[in-house]
Amino acid sequence: MDILTPGGHTARTPVHPVLWLLAGLMVLMYLLEEGAARGLISPIFSWYYLHGMFGFFDTYFDAMLLGQPYPDQLYWSFVTYAFLHAGLLHLAMNGAIFLAIGHAIVRQAGVVAFLVCFFGSVIAGAVFFGLIATTDAVLIGASGGVFGQLGMIIAWRERILRHFGYSRASVWRLVAGLVAINVILSVGITGVGGGELAWEAHLGGFIAGWIAAQFFHPR
Repeated sequence: MDILTPGGHTARTPVHPVLWLLAGLMVLMYLLEEGAARGLISPIFSWYYLHGMFGFFDTYFDAMLLGQPYPDQLYWSFVTYAFLHAGLLHLAMNGAIFLAIGHAIVRQAGVVAFLVCFFGSVIAGAVFFGLIATTDAVLIGASGGVFGQLGMIIAWRERILRHFGYSRASVWRLVAGLVAINVILSVGITGVGGGELAWEAHLGGFIAGWIAAQFFHPR
């Protein structure tokens, strides 16, 4: 965001430290995995250990719902899964969007709104994944929170257009575009054997972000 200063120059609003801290945590987890894989640090930081300890497992969630025994890690994995990624490209994509949209939300409504949106969407993404998905695979990645950020921004746009009596067709086109992207990526990722797209987490995150937008007002 550019701000005109008294001297006629523009000053760019810096990214909030909280955003850098959370993005840095995502990078740190990736570096620990890479270091363990290359034998530079302890194997305890391997992909297998970190994802096994901090990833979200649908099977554990199902066990909780059925009243069966499940490991304590289920509790913290509702949040920690968002800081793990399946490779550098996955991290770069989520991290870039996370910072860009997160910065916009902080500018418009403050850091509290961002934190409520992001972590609420991360948790909602895990819940939707646990309720809908039928897989033994682990859920990882910040995309549930990222889709929550998108949900908040789009909800604000819908509210403003509705308030001034303008057409909201552009909003519904955006939503349709996100659905199409999920469908295309889901088919593409599965087709190349690269795992599965956790669209359930995207859906839960988006809905949570849309709901969170109702409690915060952009400037």
